[in-house]
Amino acid sequence: MSASETETPALVTRTVTVITRHSADCKDKDKGSDWRRCNCRKALLIYEGEGSGTNRRISAKTRSWDKAEDFAREWRDRWDPEKQELKRLRAAKAAKQVRIEEAVALYISDMVTRLGDNGTVAMARSLFGDVDPASNEVKRDGHLFHWLDTCPQRPEYIADLTPAHITAWRTSWRFGDLTAANRWTMVKSFFNFCETQEWVENSPAHRLKPLEAEKGGRTAIFTDEQYKQIIRAVPDYDPENIPAATRKTWQQRLTAFIELLRWSGMALVDAVQFQLDSISADGVLRYRRQKSGELAIVPLPAHVVKLVRAVPLERDSTNPAQPFRTGAALMSDTAKWHRRVTKVFDLAGIKKVRTELGKMRDPHPHMLRDTFAVWHLRHGARLHTVSKMLGHAKTTTTERSYLPWVKELDDAHIADARLSLQKMKRSYKKD
Repeated sequence: MSASETETPALVTRTVTVITRHSADCKDKDKGSDWRRCNCRKALLIYEGEGSGTNRRISAKTRSWDKAEDFAREWRDRWDPEKQELKRLRAAKAAKQVRIEEAVALYISDMVTRLGDNGTVAMARSLFGDVDPASNEVKRDGHLFHWLDTCPQRPEYIADLTPAHITAWRTSWRFGDLTAANRWTMVKSFFNFCETQEWVENSPAHRLKPLEAEKGGRTAIFTDEQYKQIIRAVPDYDPENIPAATRKTWQQRLTAFIELLRWSGMALVDAVQFQLDSISADGVLRYRRQKSGELAIVPLPAHVVKLVRAVPLERDSTNPAQPFRTGAALMSDTAKWHRRVTKVFDLAGIKKVRTELGKMRDPHPHMLRDTFAVWHLRHGARLHTVSKMLGHAKTTTTERSYLPWVKELDDAHIADARLSLQKMKRSYKKD
């Protein structure tokens, strides 16, 4: 073995020294470059072990000796492989330490970019919370932040959320089974987004079993008699906590809103945002759904057109062009009208409504949309027509939503056709 192969590599000596660069008028300039107490600029004298003449001087960008020493320490750390690796690991960890508020804000901002600010985004805000994307401040608690605030040790970062946390949060939900299953799909999408961003190594939602929803038995409609009961119950609704200016025209406004829901097929949030100029001179309503952005086109009955064009405003109404909106947030306005319409159902004595499969459900404003759809199907409107009036992108959506009634109509058509064939058969026998 040669001597060169047994030689130990020479250690390289590197140094960083803080020096003071005295100004011409510094009273301490004669005390040398290692004098610390004057207010002159500080610099670093760097030697990287490459022989004489390789010293270089750089500004420390400070007049403080202590701060200059901190800067020198950073330079020394650059030459220490172990410290560099530790710094890299800390930086990698810090990169994943994304606060939950920031993760929610970015997820919803991404949804808005992809989908527009539609009903799906509104559901995400309700589930996770409404977070300002600029400041990452929670403007309105959703289910997630409300639950987090009940935790004895509140998780701060998205990577802190474990399957146990998500299980406990999911257990706190009070949704119906279908709504819970849909919200769970959104939770998985959120954590997949976080995983893609490399904020979490493995989504905590992956390890949990999905929520099952009972199939069928969800679409419920009001009978013609029940709807008459609803309209007749409006005068019985006389709340005490409404301003006098609103009380004078209370029944007229409430009637107009319910009739609009029933005969337009609008979802509640769309009716709240109804604009007078969305009705043409010939009484055709055209609007884009909040949930999907799809265009819905609905010819309205003349009495509904008359009602909504003359609907009086409340004291805090936004403007005559949007008679059912106030200065409050859209979610607040929607919740307010939900309470009002649901109260009318109660006053009408409608406690439960039968679904297409015979199950019983509490009455809900969305049932007026279902009533609209089924009424038109039963009165001979084609599936494509009903789909267009509901603002569905595909007729398959309409058929899936109202399949039992579509089947009922098919059975009726078949029965009519068989009756015609029987009449024809009897006619042939007579001949």
